Amino acid sequence: MLSVSQSAEILGISSARVRKLVSEGSLDGVKIGRSWALQEASVYDRLSKKPGAGRPARTTNGAPADKQVPTHDLHSLYLECKQAFQFEPSLQAIEEAETQEEAGFYMAVADYFLQHKQRELIAQGVY
Repeated sequence: MLSVSQSAEILGISSARVRKLVSEGSLDGVKIGRSWALQEASVYDRLSKKPGAGRPARTTNGAPADKQVPTHDLHSLYLECKQAFQFEPSLQAIEEAETQEEAGFYMAVADYFLQHKQRELIAQGVY
């Protein structure tokens, strides 16, 4: 077992970063009182992977590079949303949403496609 400070020294990172990695589940550790004890194997496994210094690289959509959603999945999602929200969502769909966040999502996506259609009409001189 290693302390947070020992693990930080081995990994060449701050103690705060070690605690963050433990909370994220990237390093195995157990809390003993107010302190953490980390599994040596977990610390040395991370060291062997040689993670780069600094924050993980981000893609243009803001997701970590290693958790990137395949582009074809995003395109399919866009097409499905465009089809589903050709018209504003029905009151029934909003009322049946399981959370306020879900209802807000429906309204935000519908609003996006409505604004896009309005811009098209304005460009055509119809609106």
